[in-house]
Amino acid sequence: DKLRAKISIGAVLGGFILSLLIFLTSGEGGESNVTWISIGNFQATLGVKIDSMSALMLLVVTGVGSLIHWYSQGYMKGDRSYSRYFASLSLFTFSMLGIVLASNFMQMFIFWELVGVSSYLLIGFWYDRPAAADASKKAFLTNRIGDFVFILGIIMVWAAAGSLNF
Repeated sequence: DKLRAKISIGAVLGGFILSLLIFLTSGEGGESNVTWISIGNFQATLGVKIDSMSALMLLVVTGVGSLIHWYSQGYMKGDRSYSRYFASLSLFTFSMLGIVLASNFMQMFIFWELVGVSSYLLIGFWYDRPAAADASKKAFLTNRIGDFVFILGIIMVWAAAGSLNF
């Protein structure tokens, strides 16, 4: 279990170092996209957008994520699901990084959903406790409302702009 936590912590710390390099060298930034779905005049891409704001947010997510991962090894010490906790925490960090690097609203929505799933997993981590199970259900339902509004916004952006790219 400790090895899995160390791998998770090492990955986030490695991400922080890479984020620092990106932040220091990003300059004007850049964007790279590939076509994912093309139906009629609708085109969805997968890509990465790095500008000064995303470079800064990479530092925030990996910096805070590193501290949370580091602190968690002591806080979760002795828990029977130590590895599951670090897997959920790593999924949360990955999902946040996906939001930060997204180059369009559709991609951002996919990573938003992954943040929701990982939040559900972390909030309900001690699912055998009724309060945690109830809280995770409430978070899940609340996120569904936000997801619906987010999808409506995405549809409105596409209808108005003809594109989902930032």
